[in-house]
Amino acid sequence: MLLDVPIAFSMMTTTALYCFETGSNFSLFANTMSNAMASFTMLAIPTFIFVGSYMNLLGFSDDIFAFAKALVGHVTGGLAHANVLASMIFAGMSGSAIADAGGLGAIEVKAMTEAGYDDGFSAAITATSAGIGPIIPPSISFVVYGSMTSISILTLFMAGFVPGVLMGISLMIMCYIMAKRHPEIAPKTPRQPLTDAVKYGIKALPALGAPVLLLGGMSGGMFTATEGGVMASVYVIFLSIIFRRFSVKRLWEVLRSSVTTTTMVLFMMGAGQIFNNMITTCGLMDELLTGMMNLDSPFLVLLALDAILLFEGCFMGGTSILILMTPFIMNLSLEMGFDLVHLGVVLVLTTMIGGTTPPMAPALFTTCKCCNVSFEKALKPALMLLIPLGVLLLMLTYIPALSTMLPTFMGLM
Repeated sequence: MLLDVPIAFSMMTTTALYCFETGSNFSLFANTMSNAMASFTMLAIPTFIFVGSYMNLLGFSDDIFAFAKALVGHVTGGLAHANVLASMIFAGMSGSAIADAGGLGAIEVKAMTEAGYDDGFSAAITATSAGIGPIIPPSISFVVYGSMTSISILTLFMAGFVPGVLMGISLMIMCYIMAKRHPEIAPKTPRQPLTDAVKYGIKALPALGAPVLLLGGMSGGMFTATEGGVMASVYVIFLSIIFRRFSVKRLWEVLRSSVTTTTMVLFMMGAGQIFNNMITTCGLMDELLTGMMNLDSPFLVLLALDAILLFEGCFMGGTSILILMTPFIMNLSLEMGFDLVHLGVVLVLTTMIGGTTPPMAPALFTTCKCCNVSFEKALKPALMLLIPLGVLLLMLTYIPALSTMLPTFMGLM
């Protein structure tokens, strides 16, 4: 990684050297990789990516932001609130922080800077709110975690709903405080007529049909996450035809980008699986667990887990951490009796927070680059926005009911 070798190749090279050293059979190497990528559940990933990317290309993300702006744009720090609210709505379609930042991000930053908002603050809230995407269902991160732990995808989706809403509320509160203390970064915008909110809401309504179709069908037992993703993909293509926005060129462009992103995720999944097998075989997993057990306190164990995940998040992408740490978390759950659904929500949230944490802050860096904003200028407001997320992380870590109450209420746990 220090040599800037892609993480998947780093894991494969390390594992190959271990196989040479121990004389392991390389057929296991190949079989493990292929089996990790051949899971039926993982087929949900390209469909979720496709839905989010296609919605962006068709312009539905513009309608969603316009609706959010009409609702809360007049409040102190209004466009920042609209930014967060739009991310929460769009999260229900893409399940990806990349799709959120790449699609809504440019629209949000452009609208905020044109309204006189500080561009650093605009980029910071855009990068931070994009992290809601993998929390609110549907979520690609939960699909990966569920496929590795054999937990119901629907259970994980429902477990992420309340934390995702709390994440949005906490960011809005901090935006309000920052705008009150420093009015120059977030000038007030005039209140829009109620008719505007209704008009934009009606325009955005068809886009909301995708998550309703997906989650409604899964809750009703009509189809799995993978089948639901296919249904949602067909739905958005159908929408593009109805609204006369369909073209073969657009469809081909989205299919190509979806395949590229999916390939990266699945290749990482395969490389991560063989790397995890090496860690388990060589005894390192036992050493790590023993070190955690020596803390002799569930409180300290959970705190140490948060610290480790946040540290990794400073340097690695969320999917990489998810694949590397899930086997360790499964073993920790067995040893300490922690709930795997609860730990899954903590794991995903922590990786999202790590994406905007220095020194690397990959999510913030990507957003700044896409929106042509100075990274240094966006860093200070981003650090302020991490405060409420840190408080929320501690709450979710030590109050498991925040994650488990909705799936328990629905009879999924």
